[in-house]
Amino acid sequence: MLRYIQSHCYNLGGDKPFQSRHINYVDGFAGAGKYDDGFGIEDFVEKSNFWKRYNIDLLDTDGSPLIALKCAQVFRAEKRVNLRCFFAEAHKKTNKELQANCLGIGNGVECKIYKPQRFDKTFPQIIEDLNEYPTIFFLDSFGVKGINFEQIGMIGRYVSRFKGELFLLFHNSSVARHAGYLTQKSDNERMKKIAGTYMQNLTKMLGPNSDEDWKPKWLELKDEPQQFERWALDYFTQRIANEGQFNGVASFDIKERYTDLRPMYSIVVGSNHPRKACGEFLNDFFADENKLLFYEVDKSKKNRNFLQQAWERQTQQRKSEIKPKIIQLLKQRNQQWKKMDDVITDLILTLGSQGYDLGYLKRSDYRTIMIELFTEGIIQTESLGKKRFPTLESKVKIV
Repeated sequence: MLRYIQSHCYNLGGDKPFQSRHINYVDGFAGAGKYDDGFGIEDFVEKSNFWKRYNIDLLDTDGSPLIALKCAQVFRAEKRVNLRCFFAEAHKKTNKELQANCLGIGNGVECKIYKPQRFDKTFPQIIEDLNEYPTIFFLDSFGVKGINFEQIGMIGRYVSRFKGELFLLFHNSSVARHAGYLTQKSDNERMKKIAGTYMQNLTKMLGPNSDEDWKPKWLELKDEPQQFERWALDYFTQRIANEGQFNGVASFDIKERYTDLRPMYSIVVGSNHPRKACGEFLNDFFADENKLLFYEVDKSKKNRNFLQQAWERQTQQRKSEIKPKIIQLLKQRNQQWKKMDDVITDLILTLGSQGYDLGYLKRSDYRTIMIELFTEGIIQTESLGKKRFPTLESKVKIV
């Protein structure tokens, strides 16, 4: 979120016709604003030439609300854009902690913390407060309960009119756990009622009448919960794409370790401008996230060793696997001259709908493949760069 907020605001913040002097950030389930344990942001900032330029006191324990406020402080000092922050947290005690943690951070920044109540109660007020400015919505309900498909649709309608993105954390294991109540046997009336509530919450999130689809699928896959989780994620993203009024929808699995076969959760992104948001920013951000899985920590937990050979081996394997698919897509879609930069974006977005998630490869890796195709005589170009290869600005097409 740190990297995306910065890229989003630098791209959309300004005085050009497509830009705005004000941009909103909405955290619908903000929590206390801080973590008890760190997750590595200090290490990231220390190694980033970009972030080291700024006097921004990002701490490992900062949650998304504090990250947003500190970013807003930077943008305000630059006179680039006014990032307006809106935080909702239903739990009374946690809401008080959020207010205390945000106090004094981002002085002069527009910030509103709503009173503790369910998100569906706060949501209409949030929409009213946005003043039709471009908005990033970040929703992590920590499970299934708390967000429903109708609200996602309202967010889709908002960003389709006023620009922005939705980031929603899809909790894979929680989805399977809720579905599991369908086959849970109990004569206890209280347990039957609880099971009914859990299943209703899942239906509300996946969309109206989704129980007609997810219930038979769970009966089919109840012994393979990971397969059901994958099905549910694909079903959810497809419905958002078809019914949510976003111009593009993508997802990315979050892993803790490279060997994880069952991600705990995924990020679902709905955008009004997916070419820029997904095809450029998020593709490379997620590729960098994948690269972090190749850091090995020793037993002392003090030294991190990057597994360079393993990383290079995976990258080469992925390039080899995807190259024939790229040739096939170019034959279908690239009969006319088009800038190579735009062709790469087309490939990323199309492959994303064919099982190759955002971040499968970096844009620079796709460019390497395109150069190989040029040297092999598979694509041709109207112009060459100084090194006698096509550049990102060169127009190319399939031979």
